[in-house]
Amino acid sequence: MAQAEEIKTQIDAMLQNIEGLPSFPSIVQKVLSMVSNPDANFQELAQEISRDPGLTAAIIRLSNSAYYSPSREIRSVQEAIVTLGLRTVKDIVLVTTSRGILKQNIEGYKLNAADLWDHSLLVAGISARVAEKTKSVGPDVAFTAGLMHDVGKVVLASFFRKIYRKIDMEMQANPELRFTELEKKYMGYTHGEVGAHLLKIWHFPKELIEAALYNYEPDKAKINPELTAIVHVANMIALSAGVGVDAGGMAEPLSKSALEKLKLTEQDLQKLYENLPELLEDLKAFREM
Repeated sequence: MAQAEEIKTQIDAMLQNIEGLPSFPSIVQKVLSMVSNPDANFQELAQEISRDPGLTAAIIRLSNSAYYSPSREIRSVQEAIVTLGLRTVKDIVLVTTSRGILKQNIEGYKLNAADLWDHSLLVAGISARVAEKTKSVGPDVAFTAGLMHDVGKVVLASFFRKIYRKIDMEMQANPELRFTELEKKYMGYTHGEVGAHLLKIWHFPKELIEAALYNYEPDKAKINPELTAIVHVANMIALSAGVGVDAGGMAEPLSKSALEKLKLTEQDLQKLYENLPELLEDLKAFREM
């Protein structure tokens, strides 16, 4: 296991070099903090966002997309906040700013840029719909958690390429093995652990960090078990539809306790699955960014 120890040492060094890791613009932190502040000055935030022409254009375009279907045309950032709400605009800001991080080829995991981006967006969309149905978590929080659940793969991809053959051989010899266990065995980390580390560096709320960390083991969640369960279920639905299936295939089980926690039935899952084509169409403007 000398190679595994060497890879873990290299990953440790990368994670400690914060300047070398992917990053979000400062506006993301301001939006995240304002969402939880009842006294937030929306006009001030709208003015700050409007200083960035690219972000402003993206917010206006996505606000008018089929996913949100506003009652009237939105022409400015302030109109977007007033019409859709700050929490929805927060989601749009995150999608726009995370595109550069999440929409890239991660060859080690056998995913191209479009696949990873589609998967991230679809899990975000499904998470929001499950949250709306179960009323256990705010849909905007579920959307954000779903969007960021696989961000750790972006960092691990270059290391994963080195040990892919070994993992692939083990999975073929023993299909019962969990993919995340093999990540841990050969790299010292799972992509969930690395994703949680990144979200912590970016000062994301603890419940979002937890959702990334325990996405495949939702029973371990303590801060917001319902949110982690939602992202877990949404991820499994997206993978079962063939959207974003990576080198790990379907080597992770669907947690029955997560379904029980959310009070989701087989019929609920079937309906969510059947509505995926419509959801993907609604997300078209996001996917084509």
